[in-house]
Amino acid sequence: MSDRTPPKPPGGLSRPGKALWRAIEGDLAEGMELDARELAVLDAACRQADAVGVLERAVKRDGTMVRGASGQRRLNGAVSEARQGRVALARLLGELDLAGESVPQTAGTRRARKAAETRWAAHHARRAGTHG
Repeated sequence: MSDRTPPKPPGGLSRPGKALWRAIEGDLAEGMELDARELAVLDAACRQADAVGVLERAVKRDGTMVRGASGQRRLNGAVSEARQGRVALARLLGELDLAGESVPQTAGTRRARKAAETRWAAHHARRAGTHG
């Protein structure tokens, strides 16, 4: 068990941001701490989670379709903003070094690493089959 006391969520966060902060801090592996850069990224991610929460509540309240200035039905702008906010949140969370890796990995880097690992596994399997 760690003697480390996780830092409290920053001030000004709403429920979604606080929940994200606590979830990330609570899921850290034993002995792992976020550095200053990662804490700043987590803070930004939590604030983004709050913004997405506000937008999702607006869609729930007003609906997916709303009336435009001329009375026409149109997509509620909060729908696309919430989608963009979720993308931004995912990118911010991807910046965190939660796996204990020394360099943050982008989604493309993770895919490339997985593909390379798959190729090496196949290579080793072929070699094992020919030698034995």
